[in-house]
Amino acid sequence: MSEEIMLTEKQQAEALHKQIKSYGSIIMQSFYGLCAAIKQMRDTKLYKQLGYSSFEGYTEAELGMKKVQAYSYIAVAENLTEDFVRSSEQIGIKKLYLLAMAPEETRTEIVQNTDLESTTVRELREQIAALKEESELDRKERDNANEAAQRWKNTAQSAQADNQRLEDQVQSLTDQVKEAEEAKERNRLTLLDLMKKKTERVKELEAQIKDMESKPQDVAVVDHTEEMDALKAEIELLKQQLADKPDTQLSLGVEPIYQTDSKALFKPYLTAAADAVNRLAEFIGQHQSDPNYGFFIEKMQAAFDFANQKIQAMKG
Repeated sequence: MSEEIMLTEKQQAEALHKQIKSYGSIIMQSFYGLCAAIKQMRDTKLYKQLGYSSFEGYTEAELGMKKVQAYSYIAVAENLTEDFVRSSEQIGIKKLYLLAMAPEETRTEIVQNTDLESTTVRELREQIAALKEESELDRKERDNANEAAQRWKNTAQSAQADNQRLEDQVQSLTDQVKEAEEAKERNRLTLLDLMKKKTERVKELEAQIKDMESKPQDVAVVDHTEEMDALKAEIELLKQQLADKPDTQLSLGVEPIYQTDSKALFKPYLTAAADAVNRLAEFIGQHQSDPNYGFFIEKMQAAFDFANQKIQAMKG
């Protein structure tokens, strides 16, 4: 009798289990439709036609759902496919909620690599949290790498712009030096031409005076004294003009032709020599850390020794 009772109870349990699974299957089959309908009600705002000013007010009053639960249903419709939901009746609604709320990459990895039926809700929640944290770390690393790359790019662009500015400045200075040299050469040629003409004029005047002096003159008939004085005055004026500003003539590479003051002629040579010494000393002073610094000092000293030998030789 007891075996018959036990057999009957087991049969009842199996039948009840099948019934529960059947109801569960029906629920899962209609669950996605419920989620999609709730989403449509929110998106279309048709709840206002039922007298509700907000979606949350409608779901709480009519469906008995708090805001979080209602948006969990909407997340299922937005992030899970209907086929996936219908085929997932064994994993339960809570797990579907967790999957729907997870980022897409996390959800995809879990679905592909996890046995959702045997995994508990708590384990699934912890797995999702761990993957989200890992994803956040990866995102931060990517952001840091992108920021570093952008900083490097900005630095490279800035350096390129600086180089371009320097190249432009060098080119500008080169052009200015070239223009100055060309102007100096034009001035030199102009001065040479002018000096040549004045020198030739002096020679012509001197020849005229010599010719006048060589000819016998009848004082009663011709007197060239005034004419010769005028020619001599012009000669002196031309010589004075040729002797003016010997510094300028030397700087243009023109040797002064007429210069009666030897000190004035010596001065530009001495100035040029002193300037060269100063510039050489300044150059060496700016290269004290240069490996060739000792070589520079040695060569400068040799140049001064050579100059001193010349001076001693001139003294006799």
